[in-house]
Amino acid sequence: GDFGPPIIYSETKWAQEVNLRAAKEVVLHVWKEFGDAFRRYYSPVECYRCENSKVLLLTMGSFSETAMAAIDKMKSEGKDVGLIRLRLWRPFPFNEIREAVKGAEVLIVLDRAISFGGPGGPVCSEIRSALYQADRRPKIVSFVGGLGGRDISVAGFEEIVNRGIEISRTGSTREFEIFGVRD
Repeated sequence: GDFGPPIIYSETKWAQEVNLRAAKEVVLHVWKEFGDAFRRYYSPVECYRCENSKVLLLTMGSFSETAMAAIDKMKSEGKDVGLIRLRLWRPFPFNEIREAVKGAEVLIVLDRAISFGGPGGPVCSEIRSALYQADRRPKIVSFVGGLGGRDISVAGFEEIVNRGIEISRTGSTREFEIFGVRD
């Protein structure tokens, strides 16, 4: 039979929404227990060398380690850039994202997936939505790269940041930039 007949479907979907949002407290509690046991603490949004940075790069997942090395290199060269690492996808950490980008002028978002025919990748779409009603928000530049597991090097991240800064100043005719596609 039907999984969700119309008579209960709306209530079922609302219950899913309410309970998924409530799951955030469970995630935070488990992360704390894990941290207490292993001395590795996590949060939904982590900032790496973001202090007073006007340009921020946002990554998710395994790219973040290489991105950190790129941030270190750029900082050593005097560039004003930091990294935001998104660790929690659902429920989406709206408030933490808003707090993390407060004061930034440019936010470069790197997605590892394309929303075909859409505005870029799913992470950037969520970020734009989260910041839409903010009184002050950075210019957001969307990149898609690393598709199919393709690696992005430290130099590649530097290129993404530099191109993102350029696009934030000059604009682009595209909804998003694709990185690492061979001609």
